[in-house]
Amino acid sequence: MSGVKIQSQTFRCIKSRPDTVLPVLPKAILNLLAILIVILLADQIFSYGNPINIEAIEGIYPLDPAAKEKLLRNGFVVLKGYEYDSISGCYYSLLNEYAVSVFITSDAMLHVFHVIHDGLLQDIERQYLYNSIELLVQDMQKESMSKYENISSSLPHVKEAARKNVVFFTVACKLLNDTYSVPSYAEDNVRKYVQKILNHDVTEYYPGDDWTQYEPRGHYEDDPLLEKYFRCMKWLSRHIFRIEDKHYPEDSDIEIIQAVMISEMLRESLDDTRQWEKIYNLTKLLAGIADSITPVMVQQAVTYVFGKNFTISMLEDIANIKKLREEFKKPEYPESEIIPVPLEYLDQIPPKYIQFMGERFVPDSYVFQQVTYPHVPRRALPKGLDIMATMLGSNRADQLLEDEKQIYPKLGPQMDKLKEEFERYTTEDWKKNVYCNWLYTLKPLLVEFDKNYPLFMQNTAWQDEKLNTALSSWTQLRHDYILYAKPPYPLLPIVEGYGYVEPVPDFYYRLASLCRKIDTELLREGIDVELPSRYAWDSYTYHDKLIGFVNTLDTLEVYARKELNSEPLTNEEQSYIHRFCGVLAALLLPWRESEIIKPMLVADVCTDSVTGRVLHEGVGKFNPIIVVYEEPDGTSRAGIGYVMSYYEFEKENFTRITDSKWKKWVENETLPPRPFWANNFLW
Repeated sequence: MSGVKIQSQTFRCIKSRPDTVLPVLPKAILNLLAILIVILLADQIFSYGNPINIEAIEGIYPLDPAAKEKLLRNGFVVLKGYEYDSISGCYYSLLNEYAVSVFITSDAMLHVFHVIHDGLLQDIERQYLYNSIELLVQDMQKESMSKYENISSSLPHVKEAARKNVVFFTVACKLLNDTYSVPSYAEDNVRKYVQKILNHDVTEYYPGDDWTQYEPRGHYEDDPLLEKYFRCMKWLSRHIFRIEDKHYPEDSDIEIIQAVMISEMLRESLDDTRQWEKIYNLTKLLAGIADSITPVMVQQAVTYVFGKNFTISMLEDIANIKKLREEFKKPEYPESEIIPVPLEYLDQIPPKYIQFMGERFVPDSYVFQQVTYPHVPRRALPKGLDIMATMLGSNRADQLLEDEKQIYPKLGPQMDKLKEEFERYTTEDWKKNVYCNWLYTLKPLLVEFDKNYPLFMQNTAWQDEKLNTALSSWTQLRHDYILYAKPPYPLLPIVEGYGYVEPVPDFYYRLASLCRKIDTELLREGIDVELPSRYAWDSYTYHDKLIGFVNTLDTLEVYARKELNSEPLTNEEQSYIHRFCGVLAALLLPWRESEIIKPMLVADVCTDSVTGRVLHEGVGKFNPIIVVYEEPDGTSRAGIGYVMSYYEFEKENFTRITDSKWKKWVENETLPPRPFWANNFLW
């Protein structure tokens, strides 16, 4: 490393005073020579000597001259011609390659976290949330029927609100059980809504809905129970009760009565309140708060305006509805930050509305809302890079968006505003729920790595590769939360190779902290979900798996800090790296189906209301990465690891691609192209 510094200092001297070094040459030639010296010295600074184990590397992944040149210039190369769908299998294939160094990547750890997290979420939904939702909506449906049948026809608005609540909760019951009985006075409406949800092929402008959102995607697809849960929860979360609507004032009168009636039914039933709180609070822990007014807030408003003597019949008087509207205008009742449905024109939807469960405010959807029309004229759909640049502070992502800023002049200032907003986020803000905390773990991957890091990390190509990692992990996040996030529109061989851990200790620390938080919060709620097991005696819970994963991350953090401090890893630590395939297998294979642990997945993240184009983020198979690094004694060595592959593409006509369709694209090799900037590290 000292040689590099001397070369760099020499170059600066020549560049700044060429007349001193070469006084007899014309200025034009001097300028040309200066440029050549820049190129030559840059080549020396960023080139690596032939690693001592390069023949062993090429015995597994033969490198043509261009790939080898990229490896020696950047210090690493990702080989897009090799693809794998099992991360533990990738590392297992290196087990008997004694001369090959193993490189443990942050991608591998993020994939393990996604698998554990996604499995945990599925089993929470199966074992806890499904039954709670079913009990709650059935009870609310029966109570709504009782209210309707006992309300006098002399209260027409209240009577109609009660009928519509019967429709609302009967739809939810019918989505969970298609044999559920439907009262005659609600039958036409229930049949219409259920059919639209099951067909999920119609898009309506507000006050309608985008029914394509009800197509089960993510881990819900092809699981009969979870598909029912997905549709029901989507209905309870997306359905809007309007507080005010200038174009449809009578409809909003009815819907505000509906919302009050629902909140009063919850107030009257302690069991229903507990069920609602159980569902809302658990999903709040995972995905955050609703981006709308909740029934609890409605209860507070009614109590403040009318006191303890309130009866629902009071809302037959339009003057009392106006009093409630005035109350909801106060700042303690939140405005929605994210537009939830297709709009025909700006300001068509009121900024405040009520939802039973509410889709959750997630900051990346908020960013997408802020970097598209109307905030950025003519920009209909965002890019994943917007999230990396604004929320997570990636300067490289910001650079890669320069062409977009030229096309859309308002984009730059809008991004600057968002950066300032997220710079004010505290650690507590980032850790307030699992969703935000996951994003927080990605920030250490997106910094500009200085001279304290290995040379292969000190270049633009590595920044692009880590963008690939962060975007892939963000795609996994959106996939896992496709229901809740509010969319904007074994053997121990003796080895010779010196293994290496991607030296990002803050990343391992934050991911371990996130896992500890999930474990602590779930145990506090009395939830310790048992893992599916092949054998009766082989019993594990997610608590066991999360703690096991935390221990792995703690170990990798220690190794990474030693590497940055140029401290040699012990033989035992080297052995741990080289048997990493066993660590991965223990975390993944014994308890999840092989299909579930594969990396291929897709998520739709934003919809253009006007053209019907839908932005998708996808993750393909793993690619091998070859990295050149120095051992503490200065020896140059190459290692093999594996990284994720990231894709971004659009579909027309409100088409939403599911995991099963995406996997067919992967297997048939009909994928969209990778982002242009990925060429900096791919070969």
